[in-house]
Amino acid sequence: MVVAVIVVMTTLSIPAFNAIRGGTDFTSEVYDVAGMLNQARSYAIANDTYVLAGIIEVSGAQDSSASTQVIGTGRIAMAIIASKSGTRPYQSLINAGTLGNWVSQSLYITGTAFVPVTQLMTFTNLHMVDLQPPPSSGAGTMARPSVSQYYDLPNASCTSSTWFGWPLGKSQYTFSKVIEFDPQGCARIISASNPASYPDGVPQFIEIGLQPAHGTIAAGPPSSQSTGAGQIAAIQITGVSGANQTYRP
Repeated sequence: MVVAVIVVMTTLSIPAFNAIRGGTDFTSEVYDVAGMLNQARSYAIANDTYVLAGIIEVSGAQDSSASTQVIGTGRIAMAIIASKSGTRPYQSLINAGTLGNWVSQSLYITGTAFVPVTQLMTFTNLHMVDLQPPPSSGAGTMARPSVSQYYDLPNASCTSSTWFGWPLGKSQYTFSKVIEFDPQGCARIISASNPASYPDGVPQFIEIGLQPAHGTIAAGPPSSQSTGAGQIAAIQITGVSGANQTYRP
């Protein structure tokens, strides 16, 4: 009888334990992503240089050692690189100072003008999700400023002209979502798809929306920003300062 009771209690406790562990894992990974953004900003300021923080989501069904990672759902990768010279190595030398004129993309794949700041970080069972627009002011802890589609990383309209391959000189991962931190710590996303007068400007905010995933399946729709139900998070980076803040239900 005692053994039977122990077996029943253990069986009932496993789902609850897994749910608690899943929530803890998600929270830890969200703050790890925010921490990498802080590291990129700090490195740019401390070393008086330009730093690129790349983020990409690939298929969680693919082995992480595969030579070419396929865009998909379920695993997020991040890498940080810095300019060797302390200048913007991707800006056109012919039309320096003219907005929107950049050198060819081959520069980013070869990585000759950059040095790695961190090792590649991967976050399994994590999905980037578009959480814009946010709930109205006063509608819970997810109330926050609205972000333009061009600076909302999960949005298809958010792309970077300053993409790069990882490892440097190779392209196992190709980071097409890239946040630049300048020597003053300001954050930008430089893209020809941004408004014509603003490809190189400093936005008010940049946002990364996150939720858990199970393999290649996202964990339900992010419909609970106001109610507080579900596992979601939004990391917002202030353009002028480069500092970030995390919002949770």
